[in-house]
Amino acid sequence: MQTNVNWFEIATKDLTRAARFYETVFATKLRLESLEEESPMAIFTRDDGQSIGCLTGGDWIEPSPQGTLVYLDAGPSIQAVIDRIETAGGKIAMEKTQLPKELGYICQFIDTEGNRVALHAMN
Repeated sequence: MQTNVNWFEIATKDLTRAARFYETVFATKLRLESLEEESPMAIFTRDDGQSIGCLTGGDWIEPSPQGTLVYLDAGPSIQAVIDRIETAGGKIAMEKTQLPKELGYICQFIDTEGNRVALHAMN
């Protein structure tokens, strides 16, 4: 059986700061929602409006550069996204790297919350 990522959650200490960072880096707008009063989220969506993951916070989740590594789509140009990371308050952790066999490019960064997150794009 093959599988696709159907949801991800990126830990935050300050949801507003984290949402502003990701909105700036990806030149997009996240949708703010809350399942419960104590569980606010900033939702990432695909072009078709489908929710695919979120920024979230709480006592049960802790930002970390050592946890699970999520690769976010930076297409069509990874460099355009990379160029916005530091101005938005993040830090480059691994420079843009070309993958073998024409699999595209990757980069890793530390977000404003201290999470290590990765990018992937074909160009």
